[in-house]
Amino acid sequence: MNKSTLVHLALLLTLNAAAFAQQAPAIPPEVMQKLQEAQELQQKQRFYDALEKLDEVDAMTPNMPDVYNMRGSIYLSPSLRDFAKADEMFAKAETLQPNSLPPRFNRAELLFVKHDWAAAAAGFEKLLVDFPKTPMAVRHLVLFKLVVCAIKLDQTDVAEKRLKESFTFMDDTPAYYFANAALSFHKKNESEAKDWMLRANGIFKEGENSAYVDTLMEARWVPNIGLPAAKEGK
Repeated sequence: MNKSTLVHLALLLTLNAAAFAQQAPAIPPEVMQKLQEAQELQQKQRFYDALEKLDEVDAMTPNMPDVYNMRGSIYLSPSLRDFAKADEMFAKAETLQPNSLPPRFNRAELLFVKHDWAAAAAGFEKLLVDFPKTPMAVRHLVLFKLVVCAIKLDQTDVAEKRLKESFTFMDDTPAYYFANAALSFHKKNESEAKDWMLRANGIFKEGENSAYVDTLMEARWVPNIGLPAAKEGK
């Protein structure tokens, strides 16, 4: 079963966007409920139903950045995968909330999903600079994606250095384990990579690991029948 990284971040980055943009007004309970319903539909891969639910939110609260962020994440799902539409949604969210992390993260993630590794790395690096107080759960995911980008750019030494400087086995996130798994996949040591993933699964809950697993899927190291095979050299 495939879910985009953006799906797993929806509650963290979209529904809780106020945590990253303090100027944003509180979300009314009835709107939050519909956003959560849209999230649940998205997780069940009922994407068109989720889009309809977001239309209901839009009718209640027009021009809400969260709605555009979630729409964009839906358009990035493998079964729809409309990069242009996703970028349009994220750009709209960023216009409405220019100093917020969610649309900025999502636009960097779009570049990552497109395998534009250099541009994605630049986007994620900028996030770390512009949002230095980002919660660890998000910060570690961004750092992990930077490790993957470095690997894909044949900068293994950079990836290893970032892993060493950013993560330890004592962290409250699975980034250490999945970063090691990514390096093992790159070195063609699949059994070692799977062992690192098993260690993470033994320590952290599925919901804590899911965004990391999806990242490995998008990198084409972990199979997913909903995603096309990686191009040679990617």
